[in-house]
Amino acid sequence: MGKLFLIGAGGFIGACLRYTVSSQVPRIKNIPAGTLTVNLLGTIVLAFLTFSSEPQSMVYLVNIGILGSFTTFSTFAYETFKLLEEGQNFSFFLNIFLNVALCLVGVSIAYLALSL
Repeated sequence: MGKLFLIGAGGFIGACLRYTVSSQVPRIKNIPAGTLTVNLLGTIVLAFLTFSSEPQSMVYLVNIGILGSFTTFSTFAYETFKLLEEGQNFSFFLNIFLNVALCLVGVSIAYLALSL
Protein backbone atom coordinates (compact mmCIF):
# COMPACT_ATOMS: atom_id res chain seq x y z
CA MET A 1 0.00 0.00 0.00
CA GLY A 2 2.89 2.37 0.74
CA LYS A 3 4.21 2.03 -2.82
CA LEU A 4 0.84 2.94 -4.31
CA PHE A 5 0.59 5.99 -2.07
CA LEU A 6 4.04 7.18 -3.17
CA ILE A 7 3.18 6.62 -6.84
CA GLY A 8 -0.16 8.43 -6.46
CA ALA A 9 1.33 11.35 -4.56
CA GLY A 10 4.11 11.63 -7.12
CA GLY A 11 1.58 11.39 -9.94
CA PHE A 12 -0.36 14.31 -8.51
CA ILE A 13 2.79 16.41 -8.26
CA GLY A 14 3.99 15.46 -11.74
CA ALA A 15 0.64 16.15 -13.39
CA CYS A 16 0.45 19.59 -11.78
CA LEU A 17 4.02 20.34 -12.84
CA ARG A 18 3.32 19.18 -16.40
CA TYR A 19 0.28 21.42 -16.67
CA THR A 20 2.19 24.38 -15.25
CA VAL A 21 5.26 23.97 -17.46
CA SER A 22 3.54 23.00 -20.70
CA SER A 23 0.97 25.78 -20.43
CA GLN A 24 3.73 28.38 -20.06
CA VAL A 25 5.68 27.33 -23.16
CA PRO A 26 4.13 28.60 -26.40
CA ARG A 27 4.11 26.75 -29.69
CA ILE A 28 7.13 27.49 -31.83
CA LYS A 29 6.30 27.45 -35.55
CA ASN A 30 3.46 24.94 -34.99
CA ILE A 31 5.65 22.70 -32.81
CA PRO A 32 4.00 21.93 -29.43
CA ALA A 33 7.02 23.14 -27.47
CA GLY A 34 5.34 22.66 -24.09
CA THR A 35 5.11 18.91 -24.58
CA LEU A 36 8.65 18.81 -25.95
CA THR A 37 9.85 20.73 -22.89
CA VAL A 38 8.26 18.42 -20.32
CA ASN A 39 9.41 15.31 -22.17
CA LEU A 40 12.97 16.61 -22.45
CA LEU A 41 13.18 17.77 -18.82
CA GLY A 42 11.62 14.56 -17.55
CA THR A 43 13.95 12.42 -19.64
CA ILE A 44 17.05 14.23 -18.40
CA VAL A 45 16.01 14.05 -14.75
CA LEU A 46 15.05 10.38 -15.05
CA ALA A 47 18.36 9.57 -16.74
CA PHE A 48 20.36 11.35 -14.03
CA LEU A 49 18.45 9.55 -11.29
CA THR A 50 18.66 6.16 -12.97
CA PHE A 51 22.35 6.38 -13.82
CA SER A 52 23.22 7.67 -10.35
CA SER A 53 21.61 4.65 -8.66
CA GLU A 54 19.09 6.52 -6.56
CA PRO A 55 17.69 4.76 -3.49
CA GLN A 56 14.92 2.27 -4.31
CA SER A 57 12.56 4.14 -1.99
CA MET A 58 12.68 7.17 -4.29
CA VAL A 59 11.86 5.19 -7.44
CA TYR A 60 8.15 4.95 -6.62
CA LEU A 61 7.70 8.61 -5.73
CA VAL A 62 10.00 10.26 -8.26
CA ASN A 63 10.59 7.94 -11.24
CA ILE A 64 7.18 6.30 -11.50
CA GLY A 65 5.00 8.94 -9.84
CA ILE A 66 6.36 12.40 -10.55
CA LEU A 67 8.27 11.77 -13.77
CA GLY A 68 5.74 9.24 -15.05
CA SER A 69 2.98 11.83 -14.97
CA PHE A 70 5.21 14.80 -15.81
CA THR A 71 6.29 13.35 -19.15
CA THR A 72 3.67 12.46 -21.72
CA PHE A 73 3.94 10.18 -24.70
CA SER A 74 0.20 10.19 -25.34
CA THR A 75 0.03 13.98 -25.68
CA PHE A 76 3.09 13.91 -27.94
CA ALA A 77 1.39 11.30 -30.15
CA TYR A 78 -1.90 13.20 -30.25
CA GLU A 79 -0.32 16.58 -31.00
CA THR A 80 1.89 15.02 -33.66
CA PHE A 81 -1.10 13.37 -35.31
CA LYS A 82 -2.98 16.69 -35.27
CA LEU A 83 -0.09 18.30 -37.15
CA LEU A 84 -0.40 15.65 -39.85
CA GLU A 85 -4.18 15.99 -39.93
CA GLU A 86 -3.84 19.77 -40.37
CA GLY A 87 -1.46 19.30 -43.29
CA GLN A 88 1.55 20.57 -41.35
CA ASN A 89 3.81 17.87 -42.79
CA PHE A 90 7.12 19.58 -42.02
CA SER A 91 6.06 20.32 -38.43
CA PHE A 92 4.83 16.72 -38.11
CA PHE A 93 8.24 15.27 -38.96
CA LEU A 94 10.14 17.98 -37.10
CA ASN A 95 8.15 17.34 -33.92
CA ILE A 96 8.93 13.62 -34.08
CA PHE A 97 12.59 14.28 -34.75
CA LEU A 98 12.95 16.88 -31.99
CA ASN A 99 11.23 14.77 -29.33
CA VAL A 100 13.19 11.62 -30.09
CA ALA A 101 16.57 13.20 -30.85
CA LEU A 102 16.62 15.72 -28.00
CA CYS A 103 15.48 13.17 -25.43
CA LEU A 104 18.20 10.75 -26.57
CA VAL A 105 20.74 13.56 -26.35
CA GLY A 106 19.47 14.31 -22.84
CA VAL A 107 19.99 10.70 -21.77
CA SER A 108 23.46 10.74 -23.32
CA ILE A 109 24.41 13.94 -21.50
CA ALA A 110 23.27 12.50 -18.18
CA TYR A 111 25.18 9.30 -18.80
CA LEU A 112 28.35 11.10 -19.82
CA ALA A 113 28.13 13.59 -16.95
CA LEU A 114 27.87 10.81 -14.40
CA SER A 115 30.60 8.76 -16.07
CA LEU A 116 33.26 11.41 -15.58
